[in-house]
Amino acid sequence: MLVFGIDVPLVEIILVFLLVIFIILAEAIVIVTLMIRQLSKQKRVIELVEKLAETVLSIKKVEIEELDRLKGRR
Repeated sequence: MLVFGIDVPLVEIILVFLLVIFIILAEAIVIVTLMIRQLSKQKRVIELVEKLAETVLSIKKVEIEELDRLKGRR
């Protein structure tokens, strides 16, 4: 088979393509693994933010009730 005017055996071309495909496959596996790890960390952060928001809301509710109670005394 001629490649750029040079006679290259077909087997060598196939081996080079297989090597390139293997490298791309390995990179894809690493990227997917990293994305899954990041997604699990992101879920944890979202849960913590929701818990923080609930805590802040409950504190604000208690503050409002306390202010209403103090306002009623006057």
